[in-house]
Amino acid sequence: MSSTGEKRRPIEILDAAPMVWRQWLVVVICILAMALDGYDVMSISLAGAGITQEWGLTKAELGFLLPLEFIGMAIGLIFIGTLTDLYGRRLVFLLCLIIITVGMAGSGYAFNMETLAASRVFTGLGIGGMMASATALSSEYSNAKNRSLTVIMVAGGYTFGIYLASQFSGMLLEGGDWRSIFTFGAWISFAFIPVVLFLVPESIGFLERRRPEGFEEKLGKTLAQLGHDEGFDASAPAADTEEKISPMRLFEGDTRRITIIMMICYLGNILTYYYFVKWMPAAVTDIGYTAVEGTRVLGMISIGGLTGSIAMAVASRVINLKHLMIFCLMGSAISVAAFPFFTGTLTMMLIAGTLAGFFLFAVIGGAFGLFAYAFPPAVLGSGVGVVLGTGRGGAVVGPWAGGLLFAAGMSLYVVSPIMALGSFMGAVALLFLPKQSGSDV
Repeated sequence: MSSTGEKRRPIEILDAAPMVWRQWLVVVICILAMALDGYDVMSISLAGAGITQEWGLTKAELGFLLPLEFIGMAIGLIFIGTLTDLYGRRLVFLLCLIIITVGMAGSGYAFNMETLAASRVFTGLGIGGMMASATALSSEYSNAKNRSLTVIMVAGGYTFGIYLASQFSGMLLEGGDWRSIFTFGAWISFAFIPVVLFLVPESIGFLERRRPEGFEEKLGKTLAQLGHDEGFDASAPAADTEEKISPMRLFEGDTRRITIIMMICYLGNILTYYYFVKWMPAAVTDIGYTAVEGTRVLGMISIGGLTGSIAMAVASRVINLKHLMIFCLMGSAISVAAFPFFTGTLTMMLIAGTLAGFFLFAVIGGAFGLFAYAFPPAVLGSGVGVVLGTGRGGAVVGPWAGGLLFAAGMSLYVVSPIMALGSFMGAVALLFLPKQSGSDV
């Protein structure tokens, strides 16, 4: 209870108290959910060589297939993500797991390019919705001190999933064919449903805001599980504490500059990032390496990414985040552009891939922390949604543009420097991001 003797709101109780193991358990589950997202997104890239061989696809056709889940992700982020505010984080979390299970199974049993394309878009709906619900859950179960750290850690779970995809897909390809990559993902998604069902309670923030039937009892039970037995203020929030704004506010006044800069920054890096991770397995195979060696390259990219995500989470607590992001964006651009010049031996290629992965994934994780610093609190939620939605465009354009350049006869030595310009553009844009009062950006 507060020093004045007044009862605190549930979210205020969580904000002020140290985090207990039950809160960290929810964060870990959210990290694993993002890892599942990472596996599902990369599955099509890792299966690409087998799909091309079985169906005789051109590079342009494969380039069309590679980013299709991002169309579903954009829809999932906007529409299914909105459902988390209306019906709860936990319910939408479970719904997204069901969608992903069905979509991945559909990809595994696809009989032509059209059915595979449809299943990838459908899977993307669940991936996008899970991304929104996992981020919201982890944020609302963290205290104020650790909120930025936990959000960056959850974003890093995506990197972990890509690493797992590269490791498991190699074994799956050796013992089966490309379809096993998708069916394995479907089984993992299915097995994750009871984990969420029994171990993840509804978020306290949602219960306090939406006030569903029996919310006081649910709030008290959840708080007790987290070690808080004090009475709490269950009255409705004052009407003036929740400013209802239009998304168009993002493009008005001083906020417009912040929104445009963040859109360019995130879009540019996502374009470079998804070109690199989507095309590298296939590009490595074209050079003369085996499909399994291609998965090893992606595995090292992911290991570098895991290291980069962790380094970003730690460094962001002591180093100016804006400067850190600019440094990593430049590192992304240089390492992706230089990658083709280190493909002469497998060892050098693995080292180059690790370095590129470090910078690319560090930027992805750091962007989530930067959102909280860049946008004013009144437009933070809508700002994140708009920037992430724009980023889905880069996720589609990156692999597609790379496919067109390869189909036009350009070599990896030409395509990679061109596609690296996305991260460079993001670094330049971030130079003009204004400092917010009270932040360390």
